[in-house]
Amino acid sequence: MSSHKNPHDIFSRVDTTLTLSQLLDLATNAYNLGGIQKSTPILTGYQDCNIDLETSHGRFVVKIFSSEKTKQRISDVLAGYISCRKLGINVPLLRETTGKQTHLELSGVAHPLYLSVFEYFEGKPLTKTPVTTEDLIAISGMIAKIHQLHKPIPNYYDTLGIISVAREYKNKSEALSSDEQTKIVPVINKFQRINLKALPQSIIHGTPEKENILKSAGGELCLLDLGCMDYNASVLDIAVFIANFTLYVSEEKRAHIIRTIIDAYNAIRPITPAEMTILPALIRAQYAAYIIGMSFRMRREHDMTKQTQTWLDRGWDGLRSYAAVRKIL
Repeated sequence: MSSHKNPHDIFSRVDTTLTLSQLLDLATNAYNLGGIQKSTPILTGYQDCNIDLETSHGRFVVKIFSSEKTKQRISDVLAGYISCRKLGINVPLLRETTGKQTHLELSGVAHPLYLSVFEYFEGKPLTKTPVTTEDLIAISGMIAKIHQLHKPIPNYYDTLGIISVAREYKNKSEALSSDEQTKIVPVINKFQRINLKALPQSIIHGTPEKENILKSAGGELCLLDLGCMDYNASVLDIAVFIANFTLYVSEEKRAHIIRTIIDAYNAIRPITPAEMTILPALIRAQYAAYIIGMSFRMRREHDMTKQTQTWLDRGWDGLRSYAAVRKIL
């Protein structure tokens, strides 16, 4: 999100001459969704423009892809949803247009605009409901199954991703104080000594965070947002998962969560000794990525939203809690 855009206005991520109302009308017609009754922006996240849409035919999520995403990237992401469902992973169900297409292409300002529609999953994000051991096992299984997808796709640059932390620091270190830089540099130096290409590669989710997993009243989980899907070292997902599910817990609880994740994941795709060795460094790198990205948003782009402050706090709190960790188990 560039500095001139309002962080509260998710529609500013979209390259179009049409109004949001006009786009939603086009979507309801193309996907045969019925008459619009209510539309609500989904403010979680920093990428696409997502709208919670209630119509006479039900409830849906309209995803209007951000202007930075190419047609190839969008096709890869949508294919990821289809592949995940074939593997038995509960991800949002893509709807098809009346012409049997998974995405709608419309005219934009600089290039075409793309949108897709998903069936709505009724549930709360795991930030707002307790995470059980059974949930951890189920999520671990989802991630391990995704890692069974080995067809390469073009790499995706996620500014908040572990893989991007060194480049992001180079581009955005000006937003950090000298004291903050002193804390971040050793983390990046350690990360840069890791040869990720020598480790098992697969499709990865990219952001297995609590915000991206919904839980229904009956306990069913739904994995959201393949927007940062990539072909990269599988262990990156494990590091992101652990980093986001072991904050603000006791050491005993953290050990239990990590053991549960590793055991459940190992049951489907064994983690190698090399992957286990580098997990602490990758986890710290994830926290550093949050710090760099959110500090830049707040101090250079003047994004003072609660969401950005929350991620910044997670970055610093996580880095402190894992500062002395040298072995994950």
